[in-house]
Amino acid sequence: MAGSENSSRAGRVAFAASPPEGKRVAVLLHRRFGDRAFSLLGARRALDNPDVGTIILRRLANVEGLTISATSALAPKDAKKAFEKARNAAKKQKWEEAEKEFQKAVDLYPKYAAAWYQLGLVQQELKNDEGARKSYAQALAADPKFVSPYQQLAMMAAHEQKWQEVIDDTDRLLRLNPVDFPQAWLFNSLGNYYLKNLDAAEKSAREGISHDAAHHYATMNHVLGVILAQKQDYAGAAAQLRDYIHFAPNANDIAQVKEQLSEVEKVLGPEAKKQDAEKQ
Repeated sequence: MAGSENSSRAGRVAFAASPPEGKRVAVLLHRRFGDRAFSLLGARRALDNPDVGTIILRRLANVEGLTISATSALAPKDAKKAFEKARNAAKKQKWEEAEKEFQKAVDLYPKYAAAWYQLGLVQQELKNDEGARKSYAQALAADPKFVSPYQQLAMMAAHEQKWQEVIDDTDRLLRLNPVDFPQAWLFNSLGNYYLKNLDAAEKSAREGISHDAAHHYATMNHVLGVILAQKQDYAGAAAQLRDYIHFAPNANDIAQVKEQLSEVEKVLGPEAKKQDAEKQ
């Protein structure tokens, strides 16, 4: 991510420890979480793999938002035809053609939330971020319970390090669907972290981890480890860093995280090293 000097400073993670006997151990975790989180979240765009097979819709407790818009079933035949032509063009990465056909679909049926959303994705491919934002807004206006546009808006805001927007968009998404978007919890945690709302950042990271049973977003363990270290919960920080190393052993930054864990263990003393050895 490009950013000003202040943005760069905001993108670093640092914490300091105050162990016994008046000695101070400063541990600086120089992480530009912004770029890394943005790439690791891996939010799957509908264009990446349109052939999703059989979809089973289920109603979950306390979940109002859907990843499929209810307005699609009401689209007229010509709008659906344009939508399918656009999807086929998108599969072939013919972005201009796809944009034209998605635009045709929404012109024919302005409440076609799914088409507005897909149009936004294509516009992002064409580097038209302003157009994409407008399309996502139109998707939400057509179907306020269609949650996918919120995720894209949050990712765009994160890319620009507009952390309050990240928080606002993910808050809206998570109020509608707190279950199916662990990556939204991660974005929300990062936004709060960068704005120094550590309690809110910790809560979101823990929520995200609880909804990510397959550990696809192990970055949350790393983020939570940093947050806990800043709150001087070094035992908790060490546990989260160990979990990240366990769940993402091939991550590009694994050597650095191991070094971070080593620094935390220095604060904790010999008992931490014993626990680490037992885990191995």
